[in-house]
Amino acid sequence: MYSTYDLYQENGGTLSQGAYLILAKKAAYILDRETMGRSRDAPACMADALCDCECALIDALDAGHFSADGVQSFTNDGYSETRAPAAESRAALRSLLTRYLTVPVNLLGIAGHAFV
Repeated sequence: MYSTYDLYQENGGTLSQGAYLILAKKAAYILDRETMGRSRDAPACMADALCDCECALIDALDAGHFSADGVQSFTNDGYSETRAPAAESRAALRSLLTRYLTVPVNLLGIAGHAFV
């Protein structure tokens, strides 16, 4: 993981510690996957950006964004479901990652080519 519960709270996070731990692990997996492992070996100058990105991902995951099946919200009583198209969900994830992981080192690209 790239953040701590204390840093998450400093960034405005409101989840309980238990919920944070579950979503932080998922967010770290997303960061590792989307950077093709470069986030694990990132230079020290990217530590704050990785922490901030993970905190933003945690809140987005808690809000139901980037879900694998595209379901953003679901209500059982009276059945209601809101789905996000996969392309829209992917674009939102790319936008969030680009906001944090491209300066001063681009963790999303190799040799100037971004994989987002």
